[in-house]
Amino acid sequence: MEYRKSHKRRLTKFGKIFFCFTIILMIGFLSLYVNNSNRNLFGKGKTDNYKEEANNYLIEINYPKLNNKNILAYTNEYLHKKEEEFKNDIRDLENMNSSKYEFKTDYKISENEDVLGVHLTVYEYTGGNHYMRSDKSYYYNKNEDKIVSITDFLANDKSLDRLSSLSYYYVMKYSNDNNLDFDEEMAKSGLESKPENFEYFNFIDDGLEIVFPPYQVAYYAADEVKILIPYSELNGIIKEEYLKYSKAENITNKQKRNLKEFSNKKLIAFTFDDGPSYIGTNKLLENLDKYNARVTFFVLGNRVNNYKDTLRRAYDMGNLIGSHTYSHSNLLKLDNYAVTNEIRKTNDAIRNVVNSETIYLRPPYGNINSNIKEISNMYTILWDLDTEDWKYKDATRIANYIVENAHDGAIVLLHDLYETSVDGALLAMEKLQNEGYAFVTIEEMATLKNIKLDKTKSYFSIK
Repeated sequence: MEYRKSHKRRLTKFGKIFFCFTIILMIGFLSLYVNNSNRNLFGKGKTDNYKEEANNYLIEINYPKLNNKNILAYTNEYLHKKEEEFKNDIRDLENMNSSKYEFKTDYKISENEDVLGVHLTVYEYTGGNHYMRSDKSYYYNKNEDKIVSITDFLANDKSLDRLSSLSYYYVMKYSNDNNLDFDEEMAKSGLESKPENFEYFNFIDDGLEIVFPPYQVAYYAADEVKILIPYSELNGIIKEEYLKYSKAENITNKQKRNLKEFSNKKLIAFTFDDGPSYIGTNKLLENLDKYNARVTFFVLGNRVNNYKDTLRRAYDMGNLIGSHTYSHSNLLKLDNYAVTNEIRKTNDAIRNVVNSETIYLRPPYGNINSNIKEISNMYTILWDLDTEDWKYKDATRIANYIVENAHDGAIVLLHDLYETSVDGALLAMEKLQNEGYAFVTIEEMATLKNIKLDKTKSYFSIK
C-alpha cells in the first residue's frame, strides 16, 4: 500500500495580502450595513441615535422614538436630506479653526387624543459665532389617518389672516412681558399669513400654543418665542371640534339678578363710554340700587389700571363690562395688527381686574366694518339714543332727551367721565321708572328678549 505524506497548503505573500484586504473590506461593509440597518430600524424603536465622525466633521442624529410609520417616513426623509446638504456644504470648505464642522438634531413630541406631532430641530456649525438652526414639524391626524398642517385645523379661508394678526398681538405682548425689544416690522414679516409661518403648534388644555424659532419673529438671542392663544380667542378661527377645551366666553357677574321681575317691563339699556373715572363712575354706582338698575360700561383699556377698584366694584355689583378699545383710535384707519392690539390689550386689562372675559365691543365713533368684526370676534354694540352729553354737559337737557325718546329695547349712549352725564342719567331713571321701565345691561336685555346675539351684526337697539 502506498502512503502519501500530507501537508498544509501555505499562502503566498500575495495571497496573505489579498486575504487581509478581503477581511478589512468585509468588516467595513458589515459596519456600514449595521449603521444603515440601525438608521432604518429607528421607526420600530430599536435605535434612536446615529453618529458619524470624520477628520473635519461630526454628525449626531437623534431620531424620534415613535411607532407611527406615517410621520417617521417624513422625518426620516427630512433628516437624511438635511444631512446630505450638510455634507455637500462642507465638502469644499476650508476649516478656518480647530473646531470640527457639526451636524446635530433633536426633536419634541406632542400628542393629544386627536393629533400626534413631531418637531425636528437641526443644528449645523460650518463656522462663525453660532450654530445655524432649521426647524420642521409634522402632524398626524388620528381620526382622519393622514398627515396634516395648520390649514387643516382652520375654520375658513379668512382664518389664517386672523390668526396672523392675533399672533402678532401675543408676540409683542411676549416681548413686553419679558422686557425684550422686538422689532415690530420683523415680527410682522415673520407672521405673514402663510402656512409655513405657523408650522410648529400644539393644542393644549389652555389654548393653541405656537412656537417660533430664532430669527422668525425676533433676533437670534431671543431664542424660541412661544405664545399661547386662549381658546376663547379662537372662535371662528379654529374648527369647532378643536375648541373642546374652550371655557365659557360670557362674562359672569358675581351678582346675578332674578330677571323674572322684569318680564313685564319695558327695557332700556344705559351705556357709558370712555371710563372708568373716579367721581363720575362711583357716583353712578352709589345710586343704581335706588332704581334697581344695572348698566353697561364700555371702558378704555388705557384707563383700566388707574381705576382698578372702581371697575371691580362695578363688576361685583352686577354691571356689564365691555371694551371701547385701548386708546379710542378710529379702527377703520388702522391695519389688522393695530386693530388686534387695540382690542386685545383692552380685553387683557379687563380680565386682569375682574378675572373674567368680555365679549362686547363698542368701536370708537361707532366706526366698524366686517373685517373689524372678524378680528374682534366680539358682539358689536352701538346705540340709538345719542344724548350728546359730552357737548352740552347739561344734566337736565340729557335727562329730558332720554325721557322724550325712550322706547322698549333702546340703547342710550352716555359718558361716565362727566358728572353731569351721571346726574342726567339718574334723573331720567327716576322719571322712566314711573313709566314702567326697567334698567338692564345689554346682556340682560338680550336674555329677557330671548335674542341670540350675532357677531356679524351691529346692534343699535335690541327688540
